[in-house]
This record gives sequence, C-alpha cells and structure tokens, in this order.
Amino acid sequence: MLRKEDWMVIKALNKRGVYQTDIAAELGIHPKTVSRALKRDGPPEGQRRRRGSKLDPYKAQVDQLLAEGVWNAVVILREIQAAGYEGGNTVLREYIAPKRALRAGRATVRFETEPGRQMQSDWGEVVTEVAGEQVKAFFLANQLSYSRRFHFWCTDSQDAEHTY
Repeated sequence: MLRKEDWMVIKALNKRGVYQTDIAAELGIHPKTVSRALKRDGPPEGQRRRRGSKLDPYKAQVDQLLAEGVWNAVVILREIQAAGYEGGNTVLREYIAPKRALRAGRATVRFETEPGRQMQSDWGEVVTEVAGEQVKAFFLANQLSYSRRFHFWCTDSQDAEHTY
C-alpha cells in the first residue's frame, strides 16, 4: 500500500517533470500506482475496514461471566460454545487478557482453627552424605495452624515405626 510519504514524493517528482516510469523505479512500485496516485487529490487513507470477530456476538456473555467472577478462559469457552460460539480459545484469551489486569486483587483470609485441632504435615526426602556414604534421609515438617509452632523430624525410613 502506498504511504503518505510516497504520495508526497510522487507529487514532488512529477512537479519537477520526472517521468512516471522513473518515479516508479525510484520508489520500487508499479507505474500504474504512480498514475493512480497523481489522479488522487490527497494521500491514500490508511484506514482499513475492521473485520468482525467470531467472538463479537458473545462479548456480552463473556463480560457477564467475568462480572460473576469466572476468570478461567476454559470455563468461559465451554459456556459460550454451548451458546453457539465456533471460534477458538486464542481470540477469547486475547479479549480477556487486558481485563485481567483491571481485576481487583483478592485478600487472603488466614484459615485458623482452635488450638490442637489442625496441623499441616509435609514429607520430603534428600540424598546426603553421612560418614562418607550417600544416604537417603526422609524428613517431616509439622506446623500447627493456630500457634504456628513448628516441629521437624528426620529419619532413615518412611514407615510407621520410625514416624510415630
């Protein structure tokens, strides 16, 4: 497509008497493009017609789901596909992405129970060297939810005898 700058160069060179074929060769365009540009009153308008998206008829439904707190694109896709949407996941994700940044952050509420009612327990293992020998050591980390007291236990076996 002919740019505004090219159109101005064509007009200026034509005004100086340069042949249209020479103008076309200098700009790397077809001579007919030069003649069409000279017939125009102004530079070409770079506005292309905006094509509609397959998502356009479903944007209201997507916005409604977002307002209800549904932010999972797969769930939204399933909902609008049930309504007849035939487009893909990418178009939907591109539509949702800028709206995610505007979403209000959720405050995390700490879950607490009464003393002695709940504990988080996690197992892990590590290979380490003990007395010059590679040994697999198992460890258990416990944390009480109310007091946040911490307990750590390490053993060479993960069976009940060594755990309790």
